[in-house]
Amino acid sequence: MWGIEYSDEVKHYFLDNGNFVFDLLIKIEELRHTADGIPPEGCTQLDLNFYWWEILRHVVIYERKGKKLIIEIVKPKE
Repeated sequence: MWGIEYSDEVKHYFLDNGNFVFDLLIKIEELRHTADGIPPEGCTQLDLNFYWWEILRHVVIYERKGKKLIIEIVKPKE
């Protein structure tokens, strides 16, 4: 199982937007149970350990570091 950490910016985004982004938070948390920390669709590898994931009208940029996923950025997709 993967551990998940959130940047301060991402934490504030989820706190500020509450119920509007709850489904997105659930999808991110489901990454814990993937074998490789990569979602089955909508994900592009940017660099060795960085990923761009388009999900639920948002862009999520995260890093795989050891057995931890660090959610660096969550932004609404324009």
